Amino acid sequence: MTMNSSEEVKGTQSRRRRGTALAVAFAMVAVVLGVRLADLQLFRSDAYVEYGQQQRTKTVKLTADRGRILDRNGVELSVSVPQWTVWADPSQVDDPAAAAAALAPVLKRDEGLLLELLSEPDQHAYLARQVPDAISRAVAELDLEGVYQLEESARFNPAGDRLGRAVVGVVDVDQVGISGLEYQYDGLLGGIPGELVLESSHDGRTIPTGARHIKPAQPGADLYSTIDRSLQFEAERALMRQIEEVEASSGSVIIMVPDTGEILAMASVGRDAEGNPVSLSENRAVTWAYEPGSVMKSVVLSGVIEEGLGAPSHVREVNHWLHLYDQEFTDHTEYGTALYSMEEILARSSNTGTVEWALVLGSTRLAAYMSRYGLGSVTGLGFKGESSGLVPDLLSWNGTDVASFALGQGILATPLQVLMVYNTLATGGLRVAPTLVYSAVGADGREIPVERAEPVRVVSYSTASQMTDMLVTVVREGTGRNAQVDGYTVAGKTGTGQKVLSDGNYEDEEGLRRYTATFAGFFPAEDPQLSMIVVIDEPVTNFYASQAAAPLFAELANYALQRLRIAPPVDFVTVQPKLGPAPTAQPAPTLEPTATPQPAPTATSAAEPTPTIEITPEPVSQPGSEGPSPGTEPQGAEAPEQLDGEPSSPEEGP
Repeated sequence: MTMNSSEEVKGTQSRRRRGTALAVAFAMVAVVLGVRLADLQLFRSDAYVEYGQQQRTKTVKLTADRGRILDRNGVELSVSVPQWTVWADPSQVDDPAAAAAALAPVLKRDEGLLLELLSEPDQHAYLARQVPDAISRAVAELDLEGVYQLEESARFNPAGDRLGRAVVGVVDVDQVGISGLEYQYDGLLGGIPGELVLESSHDGRTIPTGARHIKPAQPGADLYSTIDRSLQFEAERALMRQIEEVEASSGSVIIMVPDTGEILAMASVGRDAEGNPVSLSENRAVTWAYEPGSVMKSVVLSGVIEEGLGAPSHVREVNHWLHLYDQEFTDHTEYGTALYSMEEILARSSNTGTVEWALVLGSTRLAAYMSRYGLGSVTGLGFKGESSGLVPDLLSWNGTDVASFALGQGILATPLQVLMVYNTLATGGLRVAPTLVYSAVGADGREIPVERAEPVRVVSYSTASQMTDMLVTVVREGTGRNAQVDGYTVAGKTGTGQKVLSDGNYEDEEGLRRYTATFAGFFPAEDPQLSMIVVIDEPVTNFYASQAAAPLFAELANYALQRLRIAPPVDFVTVQPKLGPAPTAQPAPTLEPTATPQPAPTATSAAEPTPTIEITPEPVSQPGSEGPSPGTEPQGAEAPEQLDGEPSSPEEGP
């Protein structure tokens, strides 16, 4: 009995220990569960509520009303107008096939596509974006369950989709700028998007009484451009007519205010699939680079004057033919040898005379001046796709490059870059960055300034003034006579450049060449208010700039002066002709062609022949002649009264 009692006591103690252990275990589990429950209910409840809401709700982005783009006078160039977007919540559409059949003829969309959209496992499907009011009303009359409408904005150009479209640009269906000013200033124009919030149940169906609200979008800022809509329209209209008249492939016109860099008009015209001249969506005035020809002579001669190597009245002996290393450079007329002043070289657009001055300036200084004028670099306009052009690195120049580059061949520049050279001379030697925008004004009425680069001094005021006088002579008596405007003094320069083909030659298999005709200048020369460039690409009937580009320059200059009410200078006088028999020669700097350094040939370059460089001179007259040279009258047209003859065919060129 005693043993049994002892065993019973031991068993009871063992059971008590197991019970205690279980109690402790249960207590620990309870504590853990309590802590977890407290954590969920007291400390992390908001996070889980938010997580649940995220699972039940969907946010749809609502585009903001874009700001307007206006011209310099406040005339609207691009605006946003309200239109309706039709969308559906497929979870609420009971019969997608019937809904698609009803909507297809109204929305003018494929029934199969609509059925696919209405059957998607989603809460939001766009059926049609930015539809007219008539379609919106027709959809509302169908009264389809799960089909809704939302007001959005669409872009509209009051003056027509083609006017200035290369400058203004376009937006996509979501109102995001993809070209032009719409792209460049999208951050200002686009505003701040809003939201549409929807709440659905676990099976994906929208909860009718659930969260559904709209957070309004904030409209974008208005953009005040420097464009004058009337000037833009006239530039495009006149350019299209000129392209048709000379049978060109395309062309560009830019009109600017030199002192401020404001662009008043920037036209790019080409041909459509049917061959008709049309306004382009590509802004070729800044995206297309070409060999500009003789308009680059102003860079050379201004550098010569700035460096004190010569002056406009400085006379030197010039021959119509010049041999430099393995290249020959010629003027149009075989006049032998003449005494030309620097001014006469520019007015007659003498290639050989310019080359001789370029060799005096030298390759290093010529490269420096091209860089200072902005050639080979973007202009600071900030336009999408703007080309920097091409000026070869100085270390890669050979012995003839200084000559060909001085004549505007072998380098590439955009029309805007070329015009910036003449803007610089018009402003007294300061290069002022171009701009298409004054400022932006937010929805709250506050002005948002637009950053501008600081002007850069290129040449002195004295050099710019002397160059202006020389460019006036170009227009009064030289190759630019067709750019004259009655009652005003125009300063400018012609440039007829040959186009290099894809194989590196200037002549195709049939012996034909293609050209660009350029006239760039400013007016009134006494107090420049406007500058302009006209570039005609691949003219056929007459490829010389004096015929293809200068007359259009004069026409648009006359219109712009009247449009902007710029009065003629009160002291305007007709100056007696400066050109005539060459004066007695003055001492000239000694010309040593070998002074132009040539890079040491490499193993590769030594084995390659030097490429042929073709130069198209502006036609010049016999020294001392009083009219066009004999036998140079264009076929089928009356020769203009100017000192330079117009050849009847390209074969009479170099």
